[in-house]
Amino acid sequence: MSMLTEQEYEEYIRLLRGWVDAEKALEGPGAPEAEAAHRAREAYAAVQTFRERHGLGEAGVAARRLDSPRHRIRFGESLPIEVAVKLNGLSPSDVCVELLLARGGDSPALQHSHELSSGGNFQETGEHRYTLELKPGLSGRLDYRIRIYPRHEALTHPFELGLTRWV
Repeated sequence: MSMLTEQEYEEYIRLLRGWVDAEKALEGPGAPEAEAAHRAREAYAAVQTFRERHGLGEAGVAARRLDSPRHRIRFGESLPIEVAVKLNGLSPSDVCVELLLARGGDSPALQHSHELSSGGNFQETGEHRYTLELKPGLSGRLDYRIRIYPRHEALTHPFELGLTRWV
């Protein structure tokens, strides 16, 4: 990793904050607006360009679904959620894997978050397993998204580093 000057560091923090703000705009219920999604992609590209130019690289955290997403469940039923996360040297306690649940359609914004539990390693792939037995207390059309972000006591906000990954 290269050493950054104070000016480069300030530029990097400005780019990260722009990316975090753009990602936060995508967190509302339902599908994100095209313009907000475009801003988030541009902000991410700016951060990546800076990282490449200064040899900072990526954190290397990646995730994939292990379960088969279901499109419908009846009220009162549970939905098993299972995600495999490549931690790339991090401890399972260094990240939060979270499911955001919101009403779909034109309903007022109502969002619930559910943290997935750490459930062991897959020796063959080096991935770590996270699970959740989701039993929504809401009925009607519901949308959900899964994200991973850093967790550390020194962070003032979980998204300040701009390292959120969406599954």
